Amino acid sequence: MAQHEKTADPGSLNLALNARFGGRAVSGVDRVAQQIVTACGNLMEETGCAASTHVAMPFGMTCYRTESAYWKTAQPVPGRLRGHLWEQFELPWVQPDSVLLNLCNSGSILRKRQVVMIHDAQIYLNPESYSTVFRSWYRIMLPALGQRAKVVATVSNYSKVQLERFGVVPRDKAVVVYNGSDHIDHITEDDSIFARHKITKESYLFAVGSLAPHKNLARLMQAAAKRSTDAPELIIAGGGNKTVFRDAGLEPPYGVRMLGHVSDGELKALYSHALALVFPSITEGFGLPPVEAMRCGCPVIATTGGAVPEVCGEAALLVDPFEPERWTEAMNRIVSDQELRETLTRAGRERAGVFTWRRAAATLLAAICNAEADHDQAKMFETIAGNNNKCEFVQSLS
Repeated sequence: MAQHEKTADPGSLNLALNARFGGRAVSGVDRVAQQIVTACGNLMEETGCAASTHVAMPFGMTCYRTESAYWKTAQPVPGRLRGHLWEQFELPWVQPDSVLLNLCNSGSILRKRQVVMIHDAQIYLNPESYSTVFRSWYRIMLPALGQRAKVVATVSNYSKVQLERFGVVPRDKAVVVYNGSDHIDHITEDDSIFARHKITKESYLFAVGSLAPHKNLARLMQAAAKRSTDAPELIIAGGGNKTVFRDAGLEPPYGVRMLGHVSDGELKALYSHALALVFPSITEGFGLPPVEAMRCGCPVIATTGGAVPEVCGEAALLVDPFEPERWTEAMNRIVSDQELRETLTRAGRERAGVFTWRRAAATLLAAICNAEADHDQAKMFETIAGNNNKCEFVQSLS
């Protein structure tokens, strides 16, 4: 279907958005939610399929900021409670005739007519990355949501398999909605970071990470320390203030520098001018940085852990996350082999082009329409998605 083409006989799809994520600092799952919401709004406007849309907000939120003209016209539903209390005791009764969209690993366990996106099974796979209270609550909430919600979505086949393995979601209930990468196209590079931190373009390796143990930065530093003293610097961004890493015992060795938090514009600039992105996570539910980097033309060295091989395919140099010496070899190889970098750049751009937010939104809306027994609408969205889950570029791990 061509963009902006209207259907001859549009149906209706009443939606309510759990906008709790719009009132906090943006995390990875929040960014995914923002992009999917915007893309869903664009598609609903394009196809004329939605009859009414509402935005539910906890106490303290006065509006939901969005780039989508469609969601800007949605009816706000302000709450009287905050946080989990609002989500569990007030949200269940917001617009009960609408399908409630929950896109950030949580939702109301009392509501059935809802969509819940559960991004991964990290609380089971890497419990040490979370506090005891957080882990205990999510181990109660997630299985309840997985059983009760009308639609459960996740971001990769790997995550789907793990959620089934730990009993969070019944077998074959979850629909895979791959993340997009095209949001990076709309970010303007901020090159000021190079002068401010005295970084020379095309002369460094780049990594994005946090203190979470599954991000595997300690092993990456160990691997980087084994390179020669004249090897290109490894620049690491993310995780808040760089002093937090040092306080946690992650003191960078010679040839490694930690920048701390960077803006979206600075992140894009660092992707665009790196010799390669180095992504060593032990596990990921999707792994957004590799496809962002690929979209920017940056070669990628990526982990074999989690969903990353499924997402990156043969467009990245894949390395076992538990073998630091292999990471040393891979970093040395990609620095010395220009032809390899050029090959990975071409393959990466093609691979990243598969993952768009329009496709993600169409896949999710198709699942919702099928759950609502609106199969004609579902077929329309499946056509727009281009059979996303059967895409030849995506390698299933099942």
